[in-house]
Amino acid sequence: MVMKQLRHCLLLAALSPFFIACSHVEPLETSSIRSSSPRAAPVTDQNIIAQTVGNAPAGSTTLAWANPATGSAGVIEQINAVSSGSGGCRQFVTTQQTIVGASRFDGTACPSNGLWKVAGTPGLH
Repeated sequence: MVMKQLRHCLLLAALSPFFIACSHVEPLETSSIRSSSPRAAPVTDQNIIAQTVGNAPAGSTTLAWANPATGSAGVIEQINAVSSGSGGCRQFVTTQQTIVGASRFDGTACPSNGLWKVAGTPGLH
């Protein structure tokens, strides 16, 4: 019995530097994530919807969109080209599921400086 206790004590003594090293608090290391420029515009749901509308051909239906920045998502139900002279704008109808609920609205997206933007305020249904 004494020998067993003695071996146990010697084992603990031999391992104690490892336990001390494990209890030392080092700074938390995280994977490197590229931060966005402080001047970059926030990625809004309208930005995501406008880009989805702009990248799809007119007449497209049932296109899913999601915004990881806000947690919102939806389905664009239809995209129609606006009559000539509109600068290539497109009308759309989409759903929007957010943390506070679901809504359905229509709007118009237009090209602007290489990006698509929602023109005005989309109308709720």
